[in-house]
Amino acid sequence: MSKKPPDSSLKVAYQKPSPTDVDVADTLFAADSTAELQHEVVRLRRAVEELRHQNAELVSIRQAFEAEHRRYREMFESAPDGYILTTLDGIIREANRAAAALLGVRQDSLLNKSLLVFVDEQTRADAKARADLEARFTQWREAEQTPWPPPTLRGQIQLRVYKGASFPAEYAISPTRDEHDRIVGLRWVLRDLSENARTEQALRERNYHYRTLFDHAGDAIFIHNLTGRFLEVNRVACDFLGYTREELLRMTPAEVTAPELVAKIPMINAQLQHEDHIVFEMVLQRHDGSTLPVELNSRIIEYAGGPAVLSIARDITERKRGEDALRRWAAQLALLSNIGRQIAAILGLAEVFEQAAHLVQENFGYHHVAVFVVDRERNELVMKAIAGNFLSLFPPNHRIPLGQGMVGWVGEQGRRLLAADVDTAPHYVNFYPDLIPTHSELSVPIRISDQTVGVLDVQSPELNAFDENDTKVMEILADQIAVAMANAQLFEAAQPARNTLKSDD
Repeated sequence: MSKKPPDSSLKVAYQKPSPTDVDVADTLFAADSTAELQHEVVRLRRAVEELRHQNAELVSIRQAFEAEHRRYREMFESAPDGYILTTLDGIIREANRAAAALLGVRQDSLLNKSLLVFVDEQTRADAKARADLEARFTQWREAEQTPWPPPTLRGQIQLRVYKGASFPAEYAISPTRDEHDRIVGLRWVLRDLSENARTEQALRERNYHYRTLFDHAGDAIFIHNLTGRFLEVNRVACDFLGYTREELLRMTPAEVTAPELVAKIPMINAQLQHEDHIVFEMVLQRHDGSTLPVELNSRIIEYAGGPAVLSIARDITERKRGEDALRRWAAQLALLSNIGRQIAAILGLAEVFEQAAHLVQENFGYHHVAVFVVDRERNELVMKAIAGNFLSLFPPNHRIPLGQGMVGWVGEQGRRLLAADVDTAPHYVNFYPDLIPTHSELSVPIRISDQTVGVLDVQSPELNAFDENDTKVMEILADQIAVAMANAQLFEAAQPARNTLKSDD
């Protein structure tokens, strides 16, 4: 069998590569690897840069966190109140300096102690407060899984300094939660109330002091707002007006002012807006309807956060009486002067008595006026003139023995006598009790030189009808009558001589 020659095409396919073909392939592969490597280097560089940037951010965040932590720690430590973190059983896990100072223990010594050991239980109220806290701990423990915590617990309790005295404290307790929103502990804020208690006591004492001064001032004090409602009054104001404090605080100034003067109140308030203070007279109306004249000193003040009017009212009743008395006295002096001129011009003795009685009664309005003259021979006082409402009640030629009754006693003793209530006057005698309704009487002597020559007597059916002012008026009138009597006596004594001269002429 003959052999076939080899296929030429196969010879080509399995031909060994030439050196040139190998170099080209290696070059292409190397180029691809270099490009890929360069791309990977760039990517790695970017990753490194990103890692550096992230690391810088983390460092910055950590520094900010640490700074924030320091700030909060400083705030925690520098807080003026005691700040404590405890477990739900009250075991202390953290406490600030204020808490340590409050409880008299070093900060590190507070850790792992129960806060309840510092609760004072000397009183029943303190023991109850501790029991309430323990009950609240139980409530919070049972509420660990609750999405909403119980409300913050606030109250007061008596704490005891370690190996020291107790003190009142105010507390606020709220729960703390972990990242899973579970209640894991308690946050306490403790505040020493000792200083507050001392301050409150000082305020109470000061308020009591000022209230005592306010209530026991000699004048009435009113404070009202600009709309007119009373905000405060003192005890004197209540006494002045006859209302209770509660009643006055529901009233306005217009309701305690005399009706005829209410219209002046708006003008007074308007004046106060432009002046520091004003002083004026006003008439107040009491609960019973009577009136009270007062002098008011008013000014605008700040009270209870707003403007108000402070008015101090002084009772001027006595001053008004004094002023009225002065006016009456001035008018009476004018009347006395007029009466004196009229009776001085009378020369007849009988006419002097008659005119004197009528002028006194008409000008001064006395109920009864009588003029008595002493009869030494019979030791009696003889009524020479009478005027007034008792004119028809006395018999003609009425006589009183010296020493009997008020007129008789004055005629004998030569001294004035005033009876505001004749029923209590030892010298009073009513010679006609069925006719004369006398309740008060004033008798003054009529004296010439040192001798009592008569009595000027006034009477009234009213009690307390005469006062010291009436006494002064009557004494002056008695002196004027005495002068007129002396002049008339001189005239009568000289009459025979005048008649002789006329006959000689």
